[in-house]
Amino acid sequence: MDHAERRNETWWTLRRYRRIAIVTVAGLALLTVAGGFVRLTGSGLGCDDWPNCNDERFIDVSSGHTAIEQLNRLLSGFIAVPTVLMAVGAWKLRRLGRRLGPPSAAVLFTVLANAVVGGIAVRVDLHPALVQSHFLLAMASIAAGIVAIHRSAPSAPMPAAAVGVGGALVRRAWLLTLLTAGALVTGTVVTGTGPHAGDEEARRFGFDISNVARIHSISVIAAVAAALWLVWTIQHRASMRRRYSSAVSTWMFLAIVQGAIGYVQYFNGVPEVLVGTHIAGATALWVATVALLASVVAPLSDRRSTHTVGTTVETPVGGARGTEVHAPETEDEPQMPVGPSPTA
Repeated sequence: MDHAERRNETWWTLRRYRRIAIVTVAGLALLTVAGGFVRLTGSGLGCDDWPNCNDERFIDVSSGHTAIEQLNRLLSGFIAVPTVLMAVGAWKLRRLGRRLGPPSAAVLFTVLANAVVGGIAVRVDLHPALVQSHFLLAMASIAAGIVAIHRSAPSAPMPAAAVGVGGALVRRAWLLTLLTAGALVTGTVVTGTGPHAGDEEARRFGFDISNVARIHSISVIAAVAAALWLVWTIQHRASMRRRYSSAVSTWMFLAIVQGAIGYVQYFNGVPEVLVGTHIAGATALWVATVALLASVVAPLSDRRSTHTVGTTVETPVGGARGTEVHAPETEDEPQMPVGPSPTA
């Protein structure tokens, strides 16, 4: 291996991969909110073709709606860069045994699939089922990214049983995740039935808005009940309280705020500002949900596998097996984003 190849290999460290994963998740969350802004401003068909903006121009900013949609597409293009880098990094770091490949591949696949779904949605005039799929695929991308962030933490993830996390807690964390995902799905049905379609002529689901809103509320209440059950479970052991009380409290806070926004927007004619805030809250709650699940299913060990106090210990790929490079600690390890809910 020549010097250039060796330098390329040693560029990839677990810390750098984690930073890229955090940027990817943050970008996907921002893109989700930006997509909501496109819809709420009625700019969903500002560009009525894909990948061209229209049948005359690839890029068109001749009106406010086209400019908004073009900016959204530009942001989508930027997100592709860290997404691809995640996949490359997972391959380069495959010898570390952190299982970064599956979540990185899932992020790449769902982002590419979402680009296709978005293009089809434009070509069929924003059918609500495709708009719904567009949002849910974004949530899948974010979930995979959160798993990648968790697996690339300084402390290596461990099997739940190895650190004393019981099966009951794992099952209840999964139940909370599934119910939160269900609330997201029912929230998108409310969105597909409500007034903010992305364009005045866009088709809507033919459901009664009161009924679907009621079903969505029930799904949210079920998720909150599961969270309370999880709280009750961890209260019985001091070690579990120390490990999970902060994450569960964050989830509960976001869920309560999100529920309050949902009720306020419903009884005030779903104003655009509150709907946009609700979309951001949904994204934040989903991040918090997946982060909590990851920490329960594969808790981080108490020992840092790649860091010691005051020293960064990283094992570059391509070097001799067992060789480590030590460098002074100059900055804090990037943290997993806190934060996504039910609904869009």
